[in-house]
Amino acid sequence: MPEKRKSEAFRAASNHWAKRFKSQAKQGPDGTQDGKNSQDSTPVSTSSTKIPSPIKLLYNPSYSEDELSAVNADTVRIRDLIGAADLKETYQFNFNVDLTFFLSFLHPDFKKEKRKILFITGSKLLDRDYEETYAIEKDYNISEVQAKLPSRFGTHHTKMMINFSKDQSAEIIIMSCNLTKLDFGGLTQMIWRSGKLFYGDTTSSKGSQFKSDLLAYLHSYSKPQIDILAMTLQSYSFQGIDVDLIASSPGSYNTNDEEKHFGYGSLLDACKRNNLLVDNRDKSCHYNILAQTSAISYPFATEKWSTAGVFTHLLCPMLFSKNSEFHLLAPGKQSLRQHQAEHNYTPSIVFPTVGEVASSNMGFASGQAIHFDYSRSFVHRNYYEQAIKPYLKKWNSTPTNSSTGREHVMPHVKLYMCDNGDNWESIRWCYMGSHNLSKQAWGSRKGNKFVNDDPSRYEVNSYELGVLLTPKPGTQMKPSYLSDSGSEYGVTYLRMPFALPPAAYSKDDIPWSGHVSYGELMDSKGYTYNLSH
Repeated sequence: MPEKRKSEAFRAASNHWAKRFKSQAKQGPDGTQDGKNSQDSTPVSTSSTKIPSPIKLLYNPSYSEDELSAVNADTVRIRDLIGAADLKETYQFNFNVDLTFFLSFLHPDFKKEKRKILFITGSKLLDRDYEETYAIEKDYNISEVQAKLPSRFGTHHTKMMINFSKDQSAEIIIMSCNLTKLDFGGLTQMIWRSGKLFYGDTTSSKGSQFKSDLLAYLHSYSKPQIDILAMTLQSYSFQGIDVDLIASSPGSYNTNDEEKHFGYGSLLDACKRNNLLVDNRDKSCHYNILAQTSAISYPFATEKWSTAGVFTHLLCPMLFSKNSEFHLLAPGKQSLRQHQAEHNYTPSIVFPTVGEVASSNMGFASGQAIHFDYSRSFVHRNYYEQAIKPYLKKWNSTPTNSSTGREHVMPHVKLYMCDNGDNWESIRWCYMGSHNLSKQAWGSRKGNKFVNDDPSRYEVNSYELGVLLTPKPGTQMKPSYLSDSGSEYGVTYLRMPFALPPAAYSKDDIPWSGHVSYGELMDSKGYTYNLSH
């Protein structure tokens, strides 16, 4: 995106990063390190039919040609999503859009016939006073909608495509990536695709629920162009969809009301419908619950020197509230440890170490998509010590005898999962989408102080979207990796970008943070990373 069109936050981030790199690498004649392009985004055909998976990895080109067919097994490319000759119109919901990058993947006929593109973001994308975007507006039938954001901390973080084709079909694509070269070419991403939807009735319970939830989410924007999109989708059949939609939209909610809930209320409703909540106070088995995100933000509540984390003190007690009333855990590590002991489970937070970022395909540059400030204040430090550090697991957890194909490709995907008390032999449920570990995304009571443990009333500040996958009745869902190629009756394999169970941090590991200097440590491109003074 041209510099003038970047939001203030994105522009600040760009400046923030430009000051921190110091190259120790040799430059090749083409201006790239040692004459090699570290981020070749030329599409390469890849395919795999061995592992059926409800969600797929996005194609990543940051490997040599010999490695591509292996590491990109079971993936799709951006051209697969928007490059079809019969794509008639597309609705793009996202946070960050590189217009020229996105438009380059459309079929030539799309531009020639001036087919419709509508972008839905949280900040202005087009500018008639700027030559490049003015030219784009003349060449394309392109328009935009700016979502209303009630808080300076709220964002339009949803990443979704809704595509309509000339055969009258529609497809819904929910993903974890921004529409940028870095996201598609340098980071690990995942998507869910509805497949082609046609006009008709929806009688299945899952399909009907998904349709109802999607239309409610679209109407929550209160924008005429998006209301028209919702009305159009009303005529389509969602019969074959077998996942639940988990959505966040800014507003105030009460889990005791019959109205539509967003944020953690959306996840709670889906877990209740699918009988996924756990009690386990009889300690019949030991459960594992996992959060893997690319950002960890401020705690959702504080009390004196104690802090409460969204994952540990809100989502964990919610997910283990079967046969009991859901209560928030009081700030501090003691309440969490007691809750774990009562319900016999282990929480894990998968987040890249400094060493993993440094040795990654993009080196320190991939760190600009991974956010965690644990050193700014005593609240940040206490939060890290109490609710994050004890549960940290590595991104690269792959045993030496296997591979996921994404060990050195840093995550932008967000996954939340629970096992069946079998040390990750099988997966009870899996969420994939845009929700990071933040109260803006999932919701919380207004203010930072911990008032009481009642979670019924809460506020959401951001737009987010994801899907919840559960095994079909009488079947299992199991993790699968790049080296796996077998099949098993009654089993759905979920293609994983990291290994389960994940490996714990060593005593010398620390989580990546863009707010810390790393001295003379060089990344895979020969750069160091240090803060400017």
